[in-house]
Amino acid sequence: MHKLLILVSLFLSACSSIPQTQVDNRIFAWKSASIDELIKYWGLPTKQHKINGRYYAEWVNQQDESGATAVSIGSNHLSSRSSVGFGVTLFDLGLSQDVCSRTVEYDELGLVIDINWNGNQVYCFNLTPERQKLDLSVEQPE
Repeated sequence: MHKLLILVSLFLSACSSIPQTQVDNRIFAWKSASIDELIKYWGLPTKQHKINGRYYAEWVNQQDESGATAVSIGSNHLSSRSSVGFGVTLFDLGLSQDVCSRTVEYDELGLVIDINWNGNQVYCFNLTPERQKLDLSVEQPE
């Protein structure tokens, strides 16, 4: 039983993280894109500002997950006419809130100069499209 708990813990921790460098690479690939491309692929920004001649757009996304996720171990005994079940919830993972904030600085021509992000690494990674796969530089024939 103890070994099973260790395996479940390792599995959950392995599934729930993406290295920060991988998230950085996906988000920072959008540097030099146009603000119009970001709006097309990221959606409308939550906020836009002009401060001291610099332009900023901010995307803040959040996703709430209820405490429906729990780690449980159970067993049952099934005879020819009846069934008896037994389950134990080891711990409830509780309410989690995934947040991803991406702030972009762009110039007067609309070209992205800098990008900063913070939040849940997995959520930010999954939320941001992979720019290289979109192949924005190649015009499609008509």
